[in-house]
Amino acid sequence: MAEIYQYSVAILIGVAIFGALLGLLRLQHSRKMRSAKGLIRKLEGTAVPVVGTEELPEKALQDGEILPLRPSLYGIPYLAWIITSLVIPSVFLILFFENLTDPYSPPAAQSEAWIAYRAPAAFEFRGKQVPRHQLLIPKGTLVTDADRSLVQEALRNRERVRPESVLGTLLIVTIFTLILLYHTNFLYPRSTEKNKNLILIYLMILVVLVCAKASLFYEVFSPYLIPVPWAGLMITVLINRRIVPLIMLITLIFVSLASQFDFGLFLVLLSGGLVSGSWVRQARRRSELMAASFMVGLVMVFVYLCELVLTGGGLGDAFPNAVAALTNGIIAALLTLIFLPVIERLFDFTSPFRLMELLDLNVPVLKDLFFKAPGTYQHSLAVANISENVANEIGANGLLVRVGAYYHDIGKMFRPEYFIENQMAGENLHEELGLVASAAVLRSHVTMGVQLARKIGLPGAVEDFIPQHHGTSTIDYFYFKSKELESEIKSERVFKYPGPKPQSKETAIVMIVDSCEAACRLLESRDDETVRNLVSRIVNRKMEQGELDHSGLTIGELKKIEDTVTHVLKSTGHQRIAYPSDSGSTQEGDSQESSLRVVRRRGAPEKQSSG
Repeated sequence: MAEIYQYSVAILIGVAIFGALLGLLRLQHSRKMRSAKGLIRKLEGTAVPVVGTEELPEKALQDGEILPLRPSLYGIPYLAWIITSLVIPSVFLILFFENLTDPYSPPAAQSEAWIAYRAPAAFEFRGKQVPRHQLLIPKGTLVTDADRSLVQEALRNRERVRPESVLGTLLIVTIFTLILLYHTNFLYPRSTEKNKNLILIYLMILVVLVCAKASLFYEVFSPYLIPVPWAGLMITVLINRRIVPLIMLITLIFVSLASQFDFGLFLVLLSGGLVSGSWVRQARRRSELMAASFMVGLVMVFVYLCELVLTGGGLGDAFPNAVAALTNGIIAALLTLIFLPVIERLFDFTSPFRLMELLDLNVPVLKDLFFKAPGTYQHSLAVANISENVANEIGANGLLVRVGAYYHDIGKMFRPEYFIENQMAGENLHEELGLVASAAVLRSHVTMGVQLARKIGLPGAVEDFIPQHHGTSTIDYFYFKSKELESEIKSERVFKYPGPKPQSKETAIVMIVDSCEAACRLLESRDDETVRNLVSRIVNRKMEQGELDHSGLTIGELKKIEDTVTHVLKSTGHQRIAYPSDSGSTQEGDSQESSLRVVRRRGAPEKQSSG
C-alpha cells in the first residue's frame, strides 16, 4: 500500500502545471488585448472638425462619457477553468481529510465519547481486518482501554489507503465536475455570468461536503440534517432552478464518496434538493420562502417513510430521523435568509427579495424622479408594465425586468427639461444648442444614471439596464439632421450612446419596449397593422445595428416580443366615453350635439359624434 501523501503531492503538482498553462494563456490574451486597445486609440485619436461655436469637441465628449467599469473579477479569462482546477483537489482533500491529518486524538479511558470514532483507513488489529470508515467507538458510549488501543492503532495506519480507492475517487470527482462545468457553459455562455454562478455553485458543494463529513464521519448531527435543501434554495433564489437537479445529483454523489453509500439517505436528501428548486421558483417574499421550505421538509419525511416501507425497516425507530428530515427543510429557509444578504454583497447577486424592496415607489430616488421629471416617471412605469409581460411571455426574469425599467432613466432627473416627455408645449431647449452638444446632453443621462446607481448602491443587475437600454445605438434625429445640414461632423460615433450593448434578454427587452413605447406616442391611429409595423420596424432597426447580438434572444423570442408589445400598445390606445355635464345646463352651439362624446385616441385629431 502507498501513502496518501504521495497521491496528494502528485495531484498538487498536476494542478500547478495546469494553472501555469492557464496563466500563459491569460498572458497571451492580455497582450492581444493591449495591442488591440492601442490600435483603437490610434484610430480614435484622429480629431474630427466641428462647426459652430456652440458645438462641443468630439474628444472632450468621448473622454467625459467613458463609463468606469464596476470592479469585478468575473471577467478574468479562463476563470471558470481556474476555479474548477482548484475545486477538484479541494473536494479530494475533504474526502480524504481523515487520511491527511489526525482526524481526532485518542480518547481517555473511562470517558464518554463525544463524537463517533471511525477507522480512517483499513487496517488489521489483533488478527481481524477493520475496513475503512468502520465504526470503532459509537458516540456517547463509555471508552474502555481496548477501545483506546483500537483508536491508537487506527491512527497509526491512517495514511495507508489503497491506490485504487484514491485513483477511482479522483476520476469520479473530475468527471462529474467537468460535466457540471460543461452544462454551466451551455446554460450561461456569457463568461461573467458563468464565472459568478460557478463560484456560488462550487461554494455550495464544498459547504455541503464539509457538513456531510462532520455528520457521516463524526456523527456530530443526524445525516438527515445535511444541508442539501439549503444549497438547492440558495442556487434557485440566486441563479435559477434549471441547473438545480444536476447540482443536487453531483453533490450527493460526492457525499456518497465521503462514507459508505446509503441509498435511503441518498433518496431523502435528493428529494429535498429537487423540491427546493421547484417550490421556491416563484417565491418573492420571505414568508413564501418559509412556506416552501416547510413543504420541502414534508416531502423529505414522506420519502423517508416510503424508503422504510420499501426496505422493510421498522417504523419504531423512524421518529428521530423523520423529525430531522422535517427540520432540515425548515432550517434551509432560515439559513437562506441569514446568508442571502452576505452572498448578495460578496458575489454581486440579486435575489427576488432585494428586487421586491426596489419595487417600492416610495424609494427616494423614484420620488425624486417623479417630482423632477414626471414625464420620464410615467414613461418608466409604462415601460415596466409592458416589459414585464413580455419577459414572462418568453420565460425571462419578469421581476428583474420590471425593476430595471423603473430605474433605467433615473439619469434624466438631472436635466429633465432637455427630454421631450418633460417639456411643456412649444418649449425646446435644444434649439439653443448645436447638434453635437444636444447629443451630448441626451447621452449624459446614461453616465449620470450609472453614477447615481452606484452611489445609491443599486445591484449590478439593475444598474446594467441604465447603459444597456440604449446600447451603442445612434441618436438618429441629430445625426441625420447633421447630414442634412452638410455639417463637417461626419462621424456617426459622435452621435452614439456609450454602450455597452444589451448583454441579457432582460436588458434587450427594455431596449425594445422603451423605443416602441416612446415611438407609439406619435401615432395618430393605433390599429393593429399600424402598431405592428412600427414595432417590427424598431426591432429590425435594432437588429441591423447589431444591438441585440449579445442578448441571447432567438428569432422565435423576438417574434413573441413583437406580438406581445403590439397587443399591449394597441390596447392602451382604446377609446373612452366622456360623461355628460348636468342635464339642465347647455352650451352655446351644442343644442344639436349628442349628450355623449367619444374622446379621441391619444395623439389623434378630435372627432365628435354628430347628434
